[in-house]
Amino acid sequence: NTSYGAGRPSSRRLARPSTHMRRPPEAKCFGFALPLSGRPLFLVLTVLSIGSAVLYAALQEGVFQVPGFKFSGWMTFVTAATMAVCGHLELLVTGSRQRVGTLDQYLRLSLLTLAGMYLTNASLKYLNYSTRVLFKSSKLLPTMLLGTLMQGRRYSFLEYLAAGGLVGGITLFTLGDADTLPSFHLAGVGLILLGIAADAATSNFEEKAFFRAVPPASHVEVVAYSSMFGSAWGLLLLLPTGELGAALRHGAKQPQVLPLLVGSSICGYASVSVVLLLIKLYGATVTELVKSMRKVLTVALSFVLYPKPFSWKYAVGGAAVLISLAATQELQRRKGGDVSPAEGGEAQPFARDTSEEDSRADRSSDVGSVDDDPHDK
Repeated sequence: NTSYGAGRPSSRRLARPSTHMRRPPEAKCFGFALPLSGRPLFLVLTVLSIGSAVLYAALQEGVFQVPGFKFSGWMTFVTAATMAVCGHLELLVTGSRQRVGTLDQYLRLSLLTLAGMYLTNASLKYLNYSTRVLFKSSKLLPTMLLGTLMQGRRYSFLEYLAAGGLVGGITLFTLGDADTLPSFHLAGVGLILLGIAADAATSNFEEKAFFRAVPPASHVEVVAYSSMFGSAWGLLLLLPTGELGAALRHGAKQPQVLPLLVGSSICGYASVSVVLLLIKLYGATVTELVKSMRKVLTVALSFVLYPKPFSWKYAVGGAAVLISLAATQELQRRKGGDVSPAEGGEAQPFARDTSEEDSRADRSSDVGSVDDDPHDK
């Protein structure tokens, strides 16, 4: 981003450039500029977003298909450690050495991050992976409630009604698990609900402490430092329980486990980075369309790659979730704040310049909407 007059003495001779002369936001991903624009850029980012998210889910679900794997704590540690490495590598590539958040803030954030990750992974002992995906979509409701309590936000009755429909659809989908999954237990529902609550608290804390700060922290910094502390907490949890030794012994017998875990974590990190770039260039509404496509493909692919008994409750519950997500997206669009569509009705990533205030708003929307594990992670 060009900063006019940065590092120079102020002078009345330096005229402020007009709005139409401002440079558009640069399309950069993983520290590298993308030599594309317009529709080709959108298509490439959409394919990258969907592909990385679906691959992340497929690899992670594949870990639970390995005979004898039941080490959710080990999965949490490897995921957090991989995210931390990816984040710090990107900070190194981009030359971002100035940390904005304090270590104390990241220490507190890491506890919330780890709790959400650990509890969600533990729930997979009792729930189908597709059920987990839809449950993570319900993070919307606790995020709204905590946003009201922590930040004084207000939501309309229709928004809460749409969120309620989302919960109803997920409940029906979960009943399908109860009918068809031998390992189903209500403990899985309790664990993932606690995990979602921790994720919602994480989103609101991130927004308030990092993305609405002046200057705001980058998402790369937040992921890098919160994951670094989170991996340390995860290791401390492994040591007294004996899970670390058991997981290593299991990994020696099943050597495919660690590559699957690391691969899924890298894909999760890539997915989050691409989603945040989509939000920056196209706005939250267009990005939500892409994310909804990812959810549908993830659930469908789960049934294709890892066949499981089917129930009509899966179909009806899944349809209710999709309708509720679409309604929520439309209500958010009506509230405004998104990138304006171009004359042809097609969203253009470079239709207007993004001011610092817009940038902070985009970053805050990242947190509440990113659902691919670093925090859905």
